[in-house]
Formats: sequence, structure tokens, C-alpha cells
Amino acid sequence: MILTKKSVWVSTMAAFMMFTAACSGGSKQTETTSTTPGGEVPAVSGEKVELRMMWWGSQVRHDATLKVIDLFQKKYPNISIKPEYMSDGYWDKLNTVLAGGNAADLIQVGNNYPDYVKRGAFLDISSYYGKELKLDSFDQSIIDSGKMDSKLYAVSLGSNALGVIYNKTLLNGAGIEAPKDSWTWDEFAAYGKQVKDKLGIFGFVDGSDSTHMVNYYARQRGGAVYKDDGKIHFTKEQVVEYFTMWDQFRKGGIMPNGEQTAGYKESPDNSRFVEGKAAMKVIWSNQLTAYQKAMKDEIGIALLPSGGTAKGLWLQPSQFMSINAKSKHPKEAAMFIDFMVTDPDATLILGSERGVPGSSKVRTALKEKSNETDKRMYDYIDLAVKNSREMDRELPNIAEWQSELTIQSQKLAFGQTTVEKAAQAVVDSASKSAAKMK
Repeated sequence: MILTKKSVWVSTMAAFMMFTAACSGGSKQTETTSTTPGGEVPAVSGEKVELRMMWWGSQVRHDATLKVIDLFQKKYPNISIKPEYMSDGYWDKLNTVLAGGNAADLIQVGNNYPDYVKRGAFLDISSYYGKELKLDSFDQSIIDSGKMDSKLYAVSLGSNALGVIYNKTLLNGAGIEAPKDSWTWDEFAAYGKQVKDKLGIFGFVDGSDSTHMVNYYARQRGGAVYKDDGKIHFTKEQVVEYFTMWDQFRKGGIMPNGEQTAGYKESPDNSRFVEGKAAMKVIWSNQLTAYQKAMKDEIGIALLPSGGTAKGLWLQPSQFMSINAKSKHPKEAAMFIDFMVTDPDATLILGSERGVPGSSKVRTALKEKSNETDKRMYDYIDLAVKNSREMDRELPNIAEWQSELTIQSQKLAFGQTTVEKAAQAVVDSASKSAAKMK
């Protein structure tokens, strides 16, 4: 029997709240206004409006988001927002409530938002751009990342890049130098062995079930998991190489075995890395804050190992906020999205936990008030930009492929399949997911 391991990609995750049905009161109150950062005062109806908002993330993200909701409600007392937070099973729940016509008004999504646009689940919010959505300080490329067919469906909540976090306190104590800005996969393995020999802990945790790591590995070899032509661009041979590499890490004892890996979710709330039992772990850069807050030891972040003939890294919008196509209050929902990404007080609360903000004004303000952890993240993003190339489209129906990748990774870890069979299953699953969009 295979033990279940929680997905690293959704990465970052703790307990969930009950989903509740939307309702709106018919009572009236005195019209309320609030001045936006640009000085304009949006017209706000006196009607009481209730919105529902759905998101996933770590406890740090959850707490910060609740504070922003509270701040928004104080500025707009006629608008209330009911939180629907989850730590695990987010995509299954989202698909279920969308199918049942009972999804929240505001929905946090990833780079898979085009899947939902094609299903008619999200509202075209282009008409709110320049009005309720005052995104003039956003980089145009960040705005465009939320568009399909020249229509705006999603607003980026931040961008980030993959990186390797490491326990600086433990490594310094053992006289081990920090990882280099440029290292190969072989050097990555050798570094892990050095950690094991000197500290008696694992070099790093298992990251083989990450869809983004598969994409990173394929991109280093000139491919990608998926591109705009609607086809997958990685091969069985590449996945064989990928799985073989992680299997060798496992067998060499520089990474936990299957049973040891299954005992942790590898989120900031439940991690072998956080407990000091492993020295390194692959994360998205926006998770640096949550991991540092979960630990007493100081942590750093370095580039992933290089290999192949091309740059594997890319700068990716971490999450987007979209509006349910069936929302009865899209204008108020657009107002909250704008508040979330442009209001000085709100953006200061959220910081960069969801990634580096798209607004240049917000970035400047945050840098001036950032703590040491945030400064490390900003510095890493600058480094990542220099070592990145243009991102590719995310595989449609990626939740299905993620599930298959996790299953095959676990089977390999428990010795229940071969690398060849696992690689074939992963490629077949990706092909099937891509074909569903044709």
C-alpha cells in the first residue's frame, strides 16, 4: 500500500474552513466612499453586498489575507467578504463547486487559469480595467500574463522563481560553505553527501513529484512540459533520466526513502527541512518568508543546479485572482482585487508572500520597509531574472497530471515499479491532459 504524500506545489498548506453558500442582504445604508491610492473615489452603492473568497496557502498567507479582508471591510462597511481557505485538496474542491454552480465570487488560481476560462468559469474583467482595477503602476508583461485572446481574466498577485533553500545555521556550524550561485546536478549530489557525512542528516528532501521540477529539467534540455501549440515537449527518455537521478539520491542516503518521505507534507507547517533533519529543499521564492518564520535557524536561497544546454529557470506569476463568471457582484469583487494589489496598507500586510508584486510602486515601498528575509527574496529574484528565459504555458488539466506524477514517484520510492514504467505513465498522463484541450 502506498502512503499518501501531500503535493509540494500547492505547496505550502494547513487546515481548511467550511464552504458556505453566498447570500446578500436587501437592506440599505448610507452610501460609502473610500479614497484609492490614486486619489479617486469609486462610487459604492449603499446596498449591503456579501462576497465569498476562495484561496489556498500557508498559515502565514491565511493570516495576512484575513487582515487585508478586515481592512477592506472597514474602508467599505457595506461590503463583507466570507473567507473560504484551504490547505489541501484545493483543485478538487474548486472543480466540484464550479460544477455545482456554488463557487466563490473571488477565486485564487495559478497559471492554469486558462483551463477555467475555456470552461466559461471566469469573468472577462477588461471593462473594470482603468476604473475599479487601477493597475497603471503594473508592469505591462505582468498585466498581460492574466490575458487570453486580448481579454483580461486574472490579476497577478505576485511573481516568483524556483530556488533551493538551505539551512545556513547548520551548514555554517559544520564548516560547510553555502551553495554556489552556479552548480551542476553532480555538484548538488556531492554537496548532499558532504552534508550527510558532516552533520548526519539528509542533504535534501524528495522533490521528484513536483511538476515544476519536471518542467525545469526538460527546459534545461531545450524542451518543456507544454507549449502554446497544445502539445507536450518532453520525452520518456528525459523522465527516465529525471527519475533515475532522484532514485540514485534516495539509494545513496542523501535523501529520505519512501517511508520517511511519506511521513511529511513538506509544507512550512510540517517539514523535515524545518525540523533540521534535511539541509536543503526546493521551494518557490515567495515561500521563503513562511519557511523562515517556521524556523529559528537562518536560511538562505540559491539557484537550482544547472544541466543540459539551456536555461531551465523562469519567472512565473505565482497566483492570480479571478472573478467567478456567475458572481452577482463583479464590480465589488474587482474593487477588492484592486485593493489587494495596490492599496499601500494592504500590500504592506501581504508583503511578498505570494511573490514579488506586479506594481512598481508597491515594490519600491516594500523594499524600503522590508526585513532581512524579504531582502533575501528580492535579491534572489534579481539573480533569477539573470538566469531565466521566457516561461512556457502550464499544462492544461495539470491536477490530473500532478496526481499521476505523485503516484509514480511514490511507487518508485517504495520499489513498486521500474523507472521505465513510471516514466511511460507520466508521459502518457501528460499527453492525455494536453489532448483534452483540443
